[in-house]
Amino acid sequence: MKSTTVIALTFLLLTAGVVCAAAISLQAIDAYNQGVDLAEEGKFSEALSAVDQALAMDPNFTLAWVTRAGILTATGNFTEALEASDRAVALNPNQSEAWTNRASALIQLDRNTEALESADRAIEIDPRLSEAWIDRATALSNLNRTEEANEALQMVRFLTEPPATTTTPAPSPTKSPLPWVAGLAALGGAAWLARIKR
Repeated sequence: MKSTTVIALTFLLLTAGVVCAAAISLQAIDAYNQGVDLAEEGKFSEALSAVDQALAMDPNFTLAWVTRAGILTATGNFTEALEASDRAVALNPNQSEAWTNRASALIQLDRNTEALESADRAIEIDPRLSEAWIDRATALSNLNRTEEANEALQMVRFLTEPPATTTTPAPSPTKSPLPWVAGLAALGGAAWLARIKR
């Protein structure tokens, strides 16, 4: 009987630990989601506080580190953004957005060779991640590798333009200088903003 009691007590303790851990994780997710909402509203200081709360509850919350890096990049804190990206990459080396945020921070720190390596790693993980191709094009351009940068921009254009329709519009008498620029502006680094559904 003693062994049955010990097994039952051990099971209860393990179950209680899992329930408590789940409650903390739900609180961390709520704080993280609040941070994402605030970042989408442009309230970066408040967003950073909310994401930091999530990280205080769960320091291994990879998406929170990714989002922290994105917010820090958006506010011009590139060294801290790089540190947050490195933390996210250490937690999950297959997190493409972490590599993209790392590349963005490195570009701003004028470390373009490293930025290119990070962008290429993000593309290797997710070849459809347009932000990674933007970072690749920017790093290549900064390294004076214009032809390769243009090839990367063609990929951005391919990924961000809406699919062709069955009807072809009449040709315009005026050429649009860079039609993909509006698409790039609309992207606005959205790779680091992703709500978690519970």
